[in-house]
Amino acid sequence: MTSVMKPFFSAMLIGDSPDPTAKVGFKVVRELSKADHDRYRTDYQLVERLLHTSIAAYVNQTLKDFIRVIEQDVEELKSGQVNFTQPDDVVRMGIRMRGAVLTLCSALHMHQEHINGEVVERFGENSSVHKKVRKIFTRLYDKSQAYRILWHTRNTMVHHTLETISISATAFLDSNNERQAVTMPRVDLSAIIELNDRISDSFRAELVDLGENPYVLELINEAIPLVSEANKRINTHLYPQLDAACATIREFDSIFAGLDGVRALTSERTTNDPPPLKFSYSTWSGDVIMFARERLASA
Repeated sequence: MTSVMKPFFSAMLIGDSPDPTAKVGFKVVRELSKADHDRYRTDYQLVERLLHTSIAAYVNQTLKDFIRVIEQDVEELKSGQVNFTQPDDVVRMGIRMRGAVLTLCSALHMHQEHINGEVVERFGENSSVHKKVRKIFTRLYDKSQAYRILWHTRNTMVHHTLETISISATAFLDSNNERQAVTMPRVDLSAIIELNDRISDSFRAELVDLGENPYVLELINEAIPLVSEANKRINTHLYPQLDAACATIREFDSIFAGLDGVRALTSERTTNDPPPLKFSYSTWSGDVIMFARERLASA
């Protein structure tokens, strides 16, 4: 018999099945009206896009990729995979590290460019929202020396030399005679000072006064939290409905009363007998639910 799918709107829990022969169980926790289904779906999609497909998500991914390169360097050094007498090993590590830094620094540029473009498209050039967003980015640049350095590191690497990032790594035996390793990429300030003619005289003097080349990881640890905070403020202007959307997500989550399992919205199910029924459904990502909880808790 051919299965017939008909509209069926519900909050469904996906998890362990009481049937030992089934790999997974599907439990309808509450049937919903179409209006509630559409409201939950629309607000979930807004937050899901911000977390998973926005330019901020890309920035976060480039940060994770950079950290992964750090960890990869350390693992290869500790395990003895790197032979410092073999130039190919050193070159390979250098290219990988410089590529990761350039990608992250470029993501900071893309973050501004993408958001400014979106604001102009949605609200217009020199609109009140555009002015507010530009002010947030200006404050970020003025407030954070680390952000300024990473910003101009990208320009210097793209237009002048990848050796704006200097590579330093070593392996050693600790007091317990166990092999340890560190990798410490730095920004070569002299490259920015001497080669980058796009920086202001005041910023050039600022870099000269620093003297010591900063560690990339320390710059990132200072700058990225400020970028995240700026992005939150920007989202309040681009998506004034965000808090309401988070409240809707929390409302949907409360239907499950803390039950373990994946939350899902159903839109259709089979009507023919006998069971088991088949559903058309969309699952909800746990980090979207967590974001909604945390945002409302901090409001």
